[in-house]
Amino acid sequence: MWKIVRIDDADYGCEERMPGEPLMVLVTIEREDGITMQFEVTEDWIELQKLEEGDEWPEEIEEEDPDTMHAAKQSEWMEGYYRALQELEENV
Repeated sequence: MWKIVRIDDADYGCEERMPGEPLMVLVTIEREDGITMQFEVTEDWIELQKLEEGDEWPEEIEEEDPDTMHAAKQSEWMEGYYRALQELEENV
């Protein structure tokens, strides 16, 4: 079982929200063994579900195995690094 430990406003950074884009919240949930997970959902969905901090998360959580998660993070980092190199080459 996952329990909601925090619901925070999402960080839109300097770009802010696009017109018509729904308000998002950052939800932090925690399992009995202390494992936590964060993700964004629409504020409207949270309100429709009447969810608050301390409530049980109503959805099934599909967890990836640690090796898959590590590989995905490495791949994401490499893609960012490659894009940064391309930008540097374009500016030379």
